[in-house]
Amino acid sequence: MTIKTFVIIEQGGRFLLIREAAKKWRGKWFLPGGKADLNENPIEAAKREVKEEAGCDVVIQGIVYIRYREKLFSKHLSLFYSAKITGGGIKTTADRHSLEVKWFSYDEIKSLPVRQKLLELLIHSQPEKAMPAENFKLYV
Repeated sequence: MTIKTFVIIEQGGRFLLIREAAKKWRGKWFLPGGKADLNENPIEAAKREVKEEAGCDVVIQGIVYIRYREKLFSKHLSLFYSAKITGGGIKTTADRHSLEVKWFSYDEIKSLPVRQKLLELLIHSQPEKAMPAENFKLYV
């Protein structure tokens, strides 16, 4: 099973997004995140991915959305967390993890090239109603 983690970081009505560097989604805007390494705790994977893609450190607050997909030969679990920035600056140079990092309002996001139903996800995620991340146990 492939486990992916993504992080919603919102401050003052603005969301932190990264512009994808990976070939499949290159140039599209989305949440910082990606694939967990083998035997990596999903929360630690989420923190690592934010650091790599956005340049900042975060504390994970809760799970706001879970998506599970089965294909013919694979299974994919995506965990969407809410988080707050605890340190580090926002990355200012492009690299293999992301091309750009910026804050956007929901209305600004409407005009961006985004991937995978980002707008729906942001509308329906309610960090104040998130399940505490430590309550979610994953056994694979």
